[in-house]
Amino acid sequence: MGFAPRAPLWKVDVVKAVPTSPPQPPKTEDRRRPSNPPREATPDRIARPAPGNAEIRVPKAAELIAETLRRRIVLGELLAGDALPSEAEMMAQFHVSRASLREAFRILEAETLIEVKRGANGGARIKVPQDEAAAKSVGLLLQMRGATLKEVLQARLIIEPSLMRSLAEIRTEDDLRALREHLEWEEAHLADFNVFALATAELHRILVQRAGNVPLALMVGMLDDIFRRHVTHFVSRARPDQLELNKLALESHRVLYDMILHRNPDGAEATWRYHMHRVKDVVLSELGEATVLDLY
Repeated sequence: MGFAPRAPLWKVDVVKAVPTSPPQPPKTEDRRRPSNPPREATPDRIARPAPGNAEIRVPKAAELIAETLRRRIVLGELLAGDALPSEAEMMAQFHVSRASLREAFRILEAETLIEVKRGANGGARIKVPQDEAAAKSVGLLLQMRGATLKEVLQARLIIEPSLMRSLAEIRTEDDLRALREHLEWEEAHLADFNVFALATAELHRILVQRAGNVPLALMVGMLDDIFRRHVTHFVSRARPDQLELNKLALESHRVLYDMILHRNPDGAEATWRYHMHRVKDVVLSELGEATVLDLY
């Protein structure tokens, strides 16, 4: 998809964006003899900013370009796959050098907002960031800071039950249909332990995404990779009671569905809180005080 030609691309002149000093009146010679001769400036006599006045930093041209493009992506004016104009055209529009333009591209590439390909058919294209990219970054940070599996499960236990309350209050027929189809999938793969384990992780994602709270859904979603890894590790232990555990999980999922179906927010929250407490206890009894790093 090419860049839409129907409207001006961006009317930002980075040259004009840099503040300049106001014009000064011409100086006239002062013939009066100074009463005191000027003293040499020494370090203790050099003017310094008044206390509390922060130094004003003028943004670089590359930062201004990146901010302009970033805002257009956020507002949906630039969509995934849209091609940006050629370097020559953008340099003319922004009144900047090729070096500044390419620095802006590097900023946006680091934020996974564009993808730049080299060569004859190359160029910059919009690349909307995905949840998976954020999840990998969060997973790396949790590994580096020594977070434990117990802490991750506790975080989900704090967030998810309240979201089930919200889902029971706002659920739609489409929500119910999606949940019914997923429960049928779980039941069909009850004895396939690996498939069922990943299906339970997917159910958590579906529930959270449909609960109507974007920030909390994103926060929980960034823990999805860790959640999938821990259920895979758990199943790999080949517990003799794994089928019974799967049946208990499916029953809890069905009870939650009934609470959501009948718009029972108290019941939905209590059901999911009990279920997640039980999951946490069973998982930790098997995997112990594992760190997030142990799952990778």
